[in-house]
Amino acid sequence: MTSKQNEEVVLSRLVRLFRQSPLMYLSDSNVWTYRGDESLKLTLVDVVSDHQNFVDRAETILVAEQLELPQSFFPLAFTGWHDVNLAFLLPTLIADLEKREKTLQSLRDQADGIVGQRESGADKTAELVREAISAVEGHLDMLRQQEKRLKSNVATSAP
Repeated sequence: MTSKQNEEVVLSRLVRLFRQSPLMYLSDSNVWTYRGDESLKLTLVDVVSDHQNFVDRAETILVAEQLELPQSFFPLAFTGWHDVNLAFLLPTLIADLEKREKTLQSLRDQADGIVGQRESGADKTAELVREAISAVEGHLDMLRQQEKRLKSNVATSAP
């Protein structure tokens, strides 16, 4: 596989990784959520916004390199989330994001393998993957803090 093909694989996987996430599904599908914890909702909006930014930037590199934009679809399992209690769903979102972080680390290794091999966006690709890893680490910290806060609220409000 050429370095240009490897770059396309890395960027396409990055786009799908974020686009096919439960967080992006919650945002794109406009799922109704119960009234309540606005702090959690705002945190999730911030995380999704960052993820969409990474998708946009990866697609910009693909277009600049005249590569094909990947198609992506949400897993059918997500469609079962109708009336969503975000606090209940939070552990699932955290576990999913942890798995995606591991995939990003694999993509980083793959992107590092093509840096400097040709005149291309490979350096930008590797940099984007590194930024995504750093952001996801921060997102996981924020979501875990929200989870702890919610658990402590439940503990203090229990009789």
